Amino acid sequence: MGSKEKNSSLKVQTRKQGASGVRKLALTTGTMALAGGMGASLATVGLAHRLVSQLTRPVAYNIFDNYKFTPYEFQADFEEVQFPTVGGRLLSGWFLPRPGERRVIVASSGHGGRKEDMLGIGVDLWRNHFNVLLFDYRGYGGLVSKGDLQTLGHRELQDYLAAVSYVRGRVDGAIVGAVGASMGAAVAIVATARDPEIRAVWADSSFATQHEVISDNFSSLTHLPAWPIIDVSERLFEWRTGHRYRHFEPVAEIGHIAPRPVYLLHGGKDSVVPVKHAHKLYEAASGPKELWIDPDVEHCGIYFANRQEYWQRIVEFFNAHLTPDAVLASSEQSQPEALAAK
Repeated sequence: MGSKEKNSSLKVQTRKQGASGVRKLALTTGTMALAGGMGASLATVGLAHRLVSQLTRPVAYNIFDNYKFTPYEFQADFEEVQFPTVGGRLLSGWFLPRPGERRVIVASSGHGGRKEDMLGIGVDLWRNHFNVLLFDYRGYGGLVSKGDLQTLGHRELQDYLAAVSYVRGRVDGAIVGAVGASMGAAVAIVATARDPEIRAVWADSSFATQHEVISDNFSSLTHLPAWPIIDVSERLFEWRTGHRYRHFEPVAEIGHIAPRPVYLLHGGKDSVVPVKHAHKLYEAASGPKELWIDPDVEHCGIYFANRQEYWQRIVEFFNAHLTPDAVLASSEQSQPEALAAK
């Protein structure tokens, strides 16, 4: 074979090898991209699954919880009570009675919390002559059953309304006020919006929307963008609980509370529920409203930083608004709007 033919053959072979190399490179790159995409997708689903598991996992008592404070340690009269919620499921609570008194406060804790968390506020209200009910939601406290889940507001709202129903049956002519901390504050707001016979609500460190607070916490803890993990987790949350994040939005319901009063309080350095949530809720409230921001405290920190002032304000608030006259005026104005919100 001549040199020209050899050179020609070599060029053809080189072109074939080059084309083959390009195809192999393309195939390898595509495979890696696909694997990377699948890996990213699996990572997204994995993070979303972990998030939902943490949100919904029930919180049962352990052996150390048998050694806990009760109203007894605060020298308050109380009864251990049980009452039914949706489906006949029993909830447990402490009822602090004031015989002959119509005013009654229903107080609820935050996500993963228990009735013990509300003892300070509850006992102080009892000492100021209010009946008080502290209780545990399904999936919290001493009566956790198979299938119980935390839902960051959805099922907890059902339980809160069941607690309100219980005190109405317990206290003749009950004049009901709502108190909540963190998630419990969000639940108290929505419960008050949907039940026109709750006369006033005290909401400490509430979130404005469930979707936003979950996104805020995810980004803060992981330093990752919330999308698409939060959207994927919402689908998993719906599959597990039957609810979606966007179906629980106190900011969309707080306007229906008017003309009944709302008292909002929040820490300016809150890293769990950023203070922007309080401002959104305050702007959306359309009736009598107050906002107490302490710029230097963390989540639910106003109580611990300002106990005496906290007690004074909450007692004054309910003394002013849980009266027969206030009940009559509120009932005449709020019933049609609140019912329409259901």
